[in-house]
Amino acid sequence: MATRAQKKFSVTDCIQYAYDHNQLLSAASKDTSIAAIGVKRVKGSYLPRVNLASALQYYFDKRNFTIEGGNPLAPPSLPPGKALSVDIGYTHAWYPSLNVDQLIFSPAYRNNYNIALQNQQLQTQQLASFRIDLITGIYKAFSTYKLLEIQAHFLEQNIARIDTLTELTRIKFESGAGVRIEVNRVEVTGNRMKGELANVRKGHMEALLALQFQMNYLEQDSMILVGEVTIPQVVNRADSIMFQLMQSNSSLRIESKVLQTQIALADEAIKLEKARALPSVGADGSIGYTPGANEIGTLFQAERWQPFSYVGINIGIPIFNGLDVKRAVDQKKLQASQSRNYLDQFTTQFEQEKKSTYVQVKNAFERYRYADANLKLANTNIELLHEAFVNGVADNQDLILGENDLYENQARYFNELLDLMLNEIEGQRVIGSFNKQAGLN
Repeated sequence: MATRAQKKFSVTDCIQYAYDHNQLLSAASKDTSIAAIGVKRVKGSYLPRVNLASALQYYFDKRNFTIEGGNPLAPPSLPPGKALSVDIGYTHAWYPSLNVDQLIFSPAYRNNYNIALQNQQLQTQQLASFRIDLITGIYKAFSTYKLLEIQAHFLEQNIARIDTLTELTRIKFESGAGVRIEVNRVEVTGNRMKGELANVRKGHMEALLALQFQMNYLEQDSMILVGEVTIPQVVNRADSIMFQLMQSNSSLRIESKVLQTQIALADEAIKLEKARALPSVGADGSIGYTPGANEIGTLFQAERWQPFSYVGINIGIPIFNGLDVKRAVDQKKLQASQSRNYLDQFTTQFEQEKKSTYVQVKNAFERYRYADANLKLANTNIELLHEAFVNGVADNQDLILGENDLYENQARYFNELLDLMLNEIEGQRVIGSFNKQAGLN
């Protein structure tokens, strides 16, 4: 019989596995690479452009060549500076040339560069935001799995004890020392515990599936989750998280960082639009030949080539742009104002969110404390009832009621503990505790 291999994962291993295998995260990370290339493209705009051009042209009209007096090709009788049109008799021409362009000054360069940098930062922040959501989900699924594992262990102990009590009650009834209703009651209690254990195991498996889904774990090897999630650990961090929630600042949240970057992008976009109304300076040069040929055989005859070359400075000065720049600037100003409004709204929202999360953690902690006190009383009652039963002071009915009370309090205890743990993890997200794991400085 074939057996599956097993792989051990701590919560850190789960997060790293998700980084490596979650396809949505992989797609988001490519956005940062695309943005990084965008920065390099802007840097390259100041590098010279070199082009090799070639054209073969056919002229329908007879082609003339203009010669000025004083040119070696001009007749001696042509006065200097005078032009003479000479029929060269060619209707075909091939023009090869090498052209070089160099940008000297562009008022938009700095803005383009800043926008590219901020866009790269924005993509990095959005990737971190995705990671934070993923980390939060992994912590919740992992911790739920481990806590339900503890609850299942307690239920298995209860079931073992109630099964013993059921057998003793049945023997007592069959021997004529008991009544049928006691057997029925203890069996009902036992079945309730077994039903609860089935629910816990179902939740246990669902937590594992949720974890595997977020990790994109599709391997045949089964997962073994290592690392303890202890009850004292969950309980003891409640006060610390509540304190941090009240002291937390919205600037630590990834949403705030994203909005701040969007504001910076909007401000640079305003400057970029304004730059379109400013002069730009460039240099260009060209070297080439203009051979004249009316058949293929004479196309490459060197004596027919007339060389030309030039170099110069070009200056572009916008004079009238149809108010396009003004309107574009007005649009970008409105977008920048929108981004600031969104940041103000998030700051207000964050204050409400941290207060709401604080109340949720606080209430969950108080409910847990009551559930813990009741569970301790129920455990003490079971011990006292067993002692009383041995001494003949209590009967099966008392034990059944005690076990039933213990089961109900234990179920309530773990429900409140699970709620407390999930609210604490949400509190960690709210205060930005997962920023470092997500790659934020």
